[in-house]
Amino acid sequence: MHPLGKRLLATSMIAAVAQVVGAPVVQQVSGPLNHGATLTVSGTGFGAKPTAAPLVWDDASGNDISAKWDGAWPNSIASYNTGYHDPMRGVAPPHSHDSRYIVGNQYAPGVATAVPGGAVGGGNVVVFKNIKLQPFPFYVYASWYQRLDDAWSFGAVNNIKTFAYSACCSPYEAPNNWYTAYGPPHPTSNADRGSQWVITDDGKSLKDVNGHNAWWAHAADTGKWSKEEVALRVTDQPDGYIQVFENGNLVVNYRGPTDKYPGTARTIGIGGWSLVKAPNNWRYYADIYLDTSLSRVVLANNATLSHATVIENQIPSSWSDGAITAKANLGQFQAGQTAYLFVVDSSGTPNSSGFPVSVGSGK
Repeated sequence: MHPLGKRLLATSMIAAVAQVVGAPVVQQVSGPLNHGATLTVSGTGFGAKPTAAPLVWDDASGNDISAKWDGAWPNSIASYNTGYHDPMRGVAPPHSHDSRYIVGNQYAPGVATAVPGGAVGGGNVVVFKNIKLQPFPFYVYASWYQRLDDAWSFGAVNNIKTFAYSACCSPYEAPNNWYTAYGPPHPTSNADRGSQWVITDDGKSLKDVNGHNAWWAHAADTGKWSKEEVALRVTDQPDGYIQVFENGNLVVNYRGPTDKYPGTARTIGIGGWSLVKAPNNWRYYADIYLDTSLSRVVLANNATLSHATVIENQIPSSWSDGAITAKANLGQFQAGQTAYLFVVDSSGTPNSSGFPVSVGSGK
């Protein structure tokens, strides 16, 4: 068995133990399962979530990206700035329920290095949020769609970073930061499946307690939309973790300290560096969900969440131990399909079997 598969099995066993002592139980889902409609989920064991809504939910339906994010790079090269955009360059959104997405390009004509103030960031296409450092341990969960442009120019160093955690107040406050990335080995084309996921830090403070090196599982095609998820236990102790899922597959399963940094604030970034600058090197993001809690509601395409390949976060507005109200986000699901609803509690434990629901009439 692949080492990462063994770790996935161990994680499943831990979750099974947690379910015995009190996993969420979904008893009823009320309301039409139409995109944007209001759902009420009833049951037991949902736990407490003092702020029901996620820290950020961004489906690119707004007008000003700074209304939801503390920064977006690049931000001073008008033709390439990261922001909301209608479909462009023949790239459709990841599903029919999105009409726009977030897009940017690190290319800056005539600029070989970073613009002062991080506007270009040496090759960054990223949105980021600053948070107050909470007492250890605390949790971070993020999910989003991403892809590269069809005409992406690959070069000698195809270093493509995807998620950043840093001391405040930018995604890369070296040496007090870490990040996930594609490679090495790096992708050499949009359909290259030989590249691998990597997790590394500029200060060399990440120490995997299982003895794993920095390289993990193989990455998906970068020229197609892929769904990324990150679950993070933030602590300076060995019981921290960083889990990355791509299209439902566990591709990083780090165990060890995740934050040994100074200061009282942190920055979380979606996206990041890409060291090849070219006019066609656009990066696309959609449906970014970011929270400082593992508690969430999702629709999945399998009654066992760990076997699902399509997972769509719902957007809660109220949360109690026995009832959750949420705005439906159908994502890839279409009318007539059966989906399975899961409530995930603050420990990351879902109901043992998804509650089946019939998807309604779309938008």
